[in-house]
Amino acid sequence: MALLALQSERLRAVSVARLSPQDREALFEPEVVTYLPNGFQGLETDAARCALLDGVQQEAEVVALSTRAGEVIGLLILSHGAAGDRLRHLGYLFVRAAWGQGYASEMLRALQDLYRGQSVVLSGGVMADNAASARVLQKNGFVPGVPNEAGEVTYTWDAERG
Repeated sequence: MALLALQSERLRAVSVARLSPQDREALFEPEVVTYLPNGFQGLETDAARCALLDGVQQEAEVVALSTRAGEVIGLLILSHGAAGDRLRHLGYLFVRAAWGQGYASEMLRALQDLYRGQSVVLSGGVMADNAASARVLQKNGFVPGVPNEAGEVTYTWDAERG
């Protein structure tokens, strides 16, 4: 299912090809990417940011999240499901200006609506000190697992049980 179909009251998915250098700079600010996997941090040039996005798109579906007015405020990353594997790894980030405005919850609800009833399990890892993301996932019905050695907790949501 194409993530470009994702939309909510205030958000819509758009192609990452539409991102401007300024959009990418805001999306990869150090505070924004602090809790993301290694490789997302320290990207000092637009070429480095583009190269990262190109690489991620080889392993996952990636869309930008835009307000209805056209302002890019986030990225959504969802791994491609391997044949016979229901698990899809979820990642997302929002520019600092969008924090605390309910966009993450709204995006997750729209994603759940998109996949509800299908044979898909959405999974997102959250580092122990990223309480805001943990709250958002739990508030939207994701179930926490056991923390790993690094302190990361994986949250899952089964779309078949939705």
